[in-house]
Amino acid sequence: MSTIPTTEILIFDTSEEFRKDVSILRPAFDIVSKADGVHKPVYSGIQIENPATGYIFLNWDTLAHHQAVMASPSYGPLLEALKPAFGGSSKMYHVIFNDHPIALQQPVTAVLLITLKDPSHRAEAFDILSKISGLRKKMIVFGPTLEDKNAIVLVGGWSSVEAHWEMAAEPEVKAAMERLFVLANKEHLFHAALKSYARN
Repeated sequence: MSTIPTTEILIFDTSEEFRKDVSILRPAFDIVSKADGVHKPVYSGIQIENPATGYIFLNWDTLAHHQAVMASPSYGPLLEALKPAFGGSSKMYHVIFNDHPIALQQPVTAVLLITLKDPSHRAEAFDILSKISGLRKKMIVFGPTLEDKNAIVLVGGWSSVEAHWEMAAEPEVKAAMERLFVLANKEHLFHAALKSYARN
């Protein structure tokens, strides 16, 4: 496979319009899909537990490619096209996962964000995450954010939310996650049903 991309992750407060019709982001995706270094498709969706939160995942060749778009004349129109979907604040992260994020293509995508309590815990936390990733045959990928190497994002692809919790209850996985949450604070753990959009 090709080089592992840099994944842009937007977690945002959704507007009522977006909750009714996620396709209102199509004009924004039309703009960004023309950018140099972008990987199609774009993935977007609403959190299953609370539709007031939405997600956008977009893969780039490198962080520099995304930064070039943010510095380009097309960025103003892109922000305008995003506005109808946004109901408040948003957070952006960039992650180079340990493998290709094929988890985004599954019916349900779990999104976990943790922050290490101490940078010295990084090696042990990565060992735990590598073990869990291996159990799911690349359907779970993880990596530190490029903004803060002590913040780690994990995404997992599942057939359903229930399938995720069933695996989480297995003794080996449960023990590993309990240890992980001793080493790191759980900032975000929710699920989304993502739709893909690729402009021709």
